[in-house]
Amino acid sequence: MSSTAIPLVRPATRADIDSMVRVLAAAFAHDDPVDEYVFPDEAVRRRRAPRMVRAMIRHRFLPAGGAEVAVLGDRVVGVLLWYPQGYRPGGLRDMLAGPEFLAAMGPAVRRGSEVDAAMDRAAPVEPHLFHVYLGADPALQRSGIGRAMYASFTNRADREGAAICGICKDANVGYYRALGNERVGAVRLGASGPELNIMVRRPQPI
Repeated sequence: MSSTAIPLVRPATRADIDSMVRVLAAAFAHDDPVDEYVFPDEAVRRRRAPRMVRAMIRHRFLPAGGAEVAVLGDRVVGVLLWYPQGYRPGGLRDMLAGPEFLAAMGPAVRRGSEVDAAMDRAAPVEPHLFHVYLGADPALQRSGIGRAMYASFTNRADREGAAICGICKDANVGYYRALGNERVGAVRLGASGPELNIMVRRPQPI
């Protein structure tokens, strides 16, 4: 992406789902501890992880209003997904979406639930938005797409007076620190899964 190519960041729609799944599948195809924990077998992961993301976008993020895309021209090149204040995975919406989640997850349903539980343990008591996915087309990574999306996200959080919380692997701590987050602890996936860093950005005065 050239220095003059600035992506448009906008709310995602159902028409964007295929493109969002494509971008996230490519962005998290390698070295993602969450997907690797949920689907330890690589062949299974490549088949099921995109289906899991599709189900989550359809039944969690879009209905909750927690989805934005970065667009260049008519092409989706970045995706940001989060849970808004007070939202927790599960409940009636997930029950109604059960067949799609079961088809996507297969025998990994328990491990998927353990990821949800880890996010719940990591979440601060204060009002917050919980950042879950931030991914850009690998061909355009390090070109500012992620920063543009995160700037839109922090503007939203500041307008709401809410913190931002998320979990990330060690290699991404520096990236999120540069975006204004601080590491406040760690959380483990399940009883013996990987330990991930808890990153929090406090709201800033507008």
